[in-house]
This record gives sequence, C-alpha cells and structure tokens, in this order.
Amino acid sequence: MRIGLTYDLRTDPRDQRQVEFDPPQTIERLCAASKELGHQVVRLGSASELLTSKAWIDQVDLVFNIAEGTHGRNREAWVPTLLELLHVPYVGSDALALSLGLDKAACKRLARAAGIPTPEWITIARPEELPACLPFPWPVIVKPRAQGSGAGIDAGAVVHDRVSLTRRLQQLFAQWPEPMLIEAFIPHGELTVCLIGNAPPTAYPAIQRPLDPRSRLSCHVVRSTSESEWEAPLTLTDSLDARARQVALQMFETLGCRDVARVDLRIDEQGTVWFVEINPLPSFDPEGSFGLLAEHLGVTYAHLIGQILQAALTRLAPIVPHDAHP
Repeated sequence: MRIGLTYDLRTDPRDQRQVEFDPPQTIERLCAASKELGHQVVRLGSASELLTSKAWIDQVDLVFNIAEGTHGRNREAWVPTLLELLHVPYVGSDALALSLGLDKAACKRLARAAGIPTPEWITIARPEELPACLPFPWPVIVKPRAQGSGAGIDAGAVVHDRVSLTRRLQQLFAQWPEPMLIEAFIPHGELTVCLIGNAPPTAYPAIQRPLDPRSRLSCHVVRSTSESEWEAPLTLTDSLDARARQVALQMFETLGCRDVARVDLRIDEQGTVWFVEINPLPSFDPEGSFGLLAEHLGVTYAHLIGQILQAALTRLAPIVPHDAHP
C-alpha cells in the first residue's frame, strides 16, 4: 500500500513554536516501520506543503497524519480538513476531535458532562482576570489552554500560593499570549493509557509515569537532575488498571476519536482516577508512550504501527480499494 505521511518537522529544538513538532528521528522510525510492514511511504510534509501541489493525491492510497499545524487552536485540524475536502482517506481522528482534544477546557467540560472525574479548574484570558480567591485549594497547575500536553509546563508549573501563581501567569502570558487554564493539582501519581482501534478501541495496560519528587510532575515534562531520583508512587493493581482503562475508553468515545489516542490521568491517594488530558494526535516518538507500550507488550514498534494502520483500514473498508490493503 502507498502511505502518505503528513507531519510538521522540528528543525530547531530551541524554537518554542516547534515544541510539538516531530524530530527527524521520529519521522525516520515511522517510515522504517511502514516499510517493514511492506508499504511504500510518500513523505508529504505539512498542511502548507499539501497546498503547494495536488500531484501527491494520485501517489497515495492512505495518509498517516501526525501533522500538528503551526498556530491557532484548530491547527491540528488543518490536514484532516484538507484531506476530507480532497476525499483522501487518512489514519486518525477527524478535525473536530483533534480541535476538541487540543482545547483542555473543552475536554474537561465534556468529561464532566460524561460523569468522568476531572480536577476543578478555571480559565482566564489575561492576568487581570485572576479572581481574588480560587474556587479550589492549593496547589494548582497552570497550563496554556490550547497547547500540547508538555508545552508551557516545566518544574515551575505547580504553584502553592497567590504570589507564585501571579508570577507564573505573567511568565506564561509573555510566552504564550492565549488563555490559560488553572487547575487543581493532584500530586500523588500519574498514569497514561494508549488506545488503538474503533468500536470499541482496545485500551492497553496503563503505564505509570515516574514523577519528579520536587514538582510531582511526570518525566515527560520535567527533567530531574538524576534519573535515580524519579518516584513511582502507585501500586498498579488490576483494579486501578481497569479503572484507568475505563476512563480512557470513555474519553475516547466522548470525543469521537478514531484509530489511536493517548489519555493522561492523575491518581489521588484514595485511588480515584482523574482525567487530565486526551491526545487524539499522540507522539510517535519511539522513546515515548507507544515505545514503552511496545516494550511492555513484548512486541515491536512496527507491530503497534501496523495495529493502528489496520484499525484505520477496517474503519475505511468501504472507501480504501481492496487491492490497497496489506
């Protein structure tokens, strides 16, 4: 099968505008995995590159989309929208699910409407909108409302008093001139659940993310001075794993995700599973969650990519020609 790969390439790791883009290594591994599965890969690049020529349309049977877009809260929807306009089938969630997934406050409202526990929060569009008193206790975590799960989050993201919160907001608004989400912070533990498939998807075993002992943030957003300092406070029992997977499945279906997603959860000391974020356009960094999942399951990275492709092909069976299937 001829698979087109859409992506935004990270060319300068120091450029904060590229923080969500994929490094060349990830693109290479995805291409290698697809070729290992017997497919031909056509590198299509970003939404802007799709617009420069339409010749690529006849060169692909299916598009594997990991393009993030460059600006605006609908940026992850750019490529899916173009592909739908051109009647090109693609892997992954549609424009609506991707836009909702990027908006942290919108996701939390949907979670609450579905009866899924999520930490209390407020959003503000400018520093002077900060209320005199927060409607929930300290500590809190501050995040840009419509950025990726790690963007704008470092060891100073969790604050314990109003002076620190005001300072943090000033820093973030200067860097990210957009609404901010202020959320009650659950300090005890963190899990992530990867999902592949449709109707229903498979929620794979929860992965515990080690925490930095000072900030209580996970290793994917904070780098500790020594890996030996990381803490893994949760005992991942069958019961906790089942509850985490159920919440992840509910959020996948609530957003209308397709084929693949990742859900991030926080766990309090009583064992309550709290929904934090969902990413319908997860990172495919082999060192990230899907690489860890492959290692945990005893399968290859290419095998998981094959599972995602198969999920999309099954969903698209009436659209993708039979002779394009593996």
